[in-house]
Amino acid sequence: MALPASGPLTLANIQTEFGGSNPISLSEYYAGGGLVPAGTTGTYGAVPSSGTISIRNFYGTSNVVIAITNQTISAGVFSPDTAEAGYRLNSNGKVYKNQNGSLTEIETWCTPTSEASNYEARVTLISGTTPSGSVGTWVALSSTRDWTIQETTPGDTDTSSFTVEIRRTGTTTVLDSATIDLSATVQL
Repeated sequence: MALPASGPLTLANIQTEFGGSNPISLSEYYAGGGLVPAGTTGTYGAVPSSGTISIRNFYGTSNVVIAITNQTISAGVFSPDTAEAGYRLNSNGKVYKNQNGSLTEIETWCTPTSEASNYEARVTLISGTTPSGSVGTWVALSSTRDWTIQETTPGDTDTSSFTVEIRRTGTTTVLDSATIDLSATVQL
């Protein structure tokens, strides 16, 4: 659960969100220092990893890690079958690849996974075929989201390259992004 974006905020609130020990000291809460994930940002920007730190740095922050990596997903079949390659951001906080309808987990995009419903994603096409699924608009990750391409022509390959961005719902700060390359081939 995120700390408030404004209003009263105490050291005890920060300790409840990120853990720690008593007596409470702000020096426990540098980003990347063990309690606060590296790259944690809030209402007033990034939580510092060194130097001056204040309670103000923690407005709108949460103890959630959002992380996705670049992926290349290929699927091939022999004619007359249909080849399908896809990328899934699941509402359970996991990422799956789709190869001809077979889903395989490849990473966790939200830790803890129970926070996944508080985030949204946007896909932007870089090149190739526009995948099925929402493209060019932010969509809530409280529902599972799929982006797929299909090829049906023997001897042909369909490709798609796109960027996936994730942010907390109701904010403008992109927390992570990755490039996804899909390829679906029907062999003769």
